[in-house]
Amino acid sequence: MADTPVLRADAIHKRYADNEVLKGISLTLARGETKVLIGPSGSGKSTFLRCLNHLTKPDRGTIELDGVEISDANIDRMRARIGFVFQDFNLFSHLSVLDNVSICPIRVKRQARDEAIRRAREELERVGLGDKADAYPAELSGGQQQRVSIARALAMDPTLMLFDEPTSALDPELTGEVVKVMQRLADDGMTMLVVSHEMGFARQAADEIVFMEGGHIVEQGPPETLFSQPAQDRTRAFLNVIAEHG
Repeated sequence: MADTPVLRADAIHKRYADNEVLKGISLTLARGETKVLIGPSGSGKSTFLRCLNHLTKPDRGTIELDGVEISDANIDRMRARIGFVFQDFNLFSHLSVLDNVSICPIRVKRQARDEAIRRAREELERVGLGDKADAYPAELSGGQQQRVSIARALAMDPTLMLFDEPTSALDPELTGEVVKVMQRLADDGMTMLVVSHEMGFARQAADEIVFMEGGHIVEQGPPETLFSQPAQDRTRAFLNVIAEHG
């Protein structure tokens, strides 16, 4: 089983009324690998990410985590193994940072409170917020809140981390601190699938770039190849626009 991909998505389709958002997306992710999904808005990147843990249920196709197909019968158990960091921070405003990070291991994994608190403090240190454990979300910057969201996902000891444009709501200075945390996770061998417009992060952290448009994967490859010598004209055009506005 050593060669079994952590994630295998095969022919994923999703339609909303007359809008076919995903038109048969297939993708695999090996253990310790980081892939970054890029492409114009509306290309289906975020929908695909949400389909992977059935936050949005695909119409057709199969999704496997460590060789086990995700289904209605095992969805809660599988979701507990998939960390998801959203564009919005989704923190509980009435809970301290420490309680925000420890609540899911206690409630979902039935972890002993002492152990959950210990792990929460470790993950807060990991994202550079060990000194903010007793603070509340309203007392933090946007970048700090997003780092708490990352710590909260990590506290569940996930097999796979999904990031849906985690810096889109942040200004450039705060974006940098979140990207640094994600870069360290990639360096540490966390298995990650990231939707992002941060091309610097994609170049440095990704093992592979996946360019999507119109519900299809147009092109994929290592960053050094895709950024410098894209095979598809549409990929080249998109990267040129990104470079002009970068």
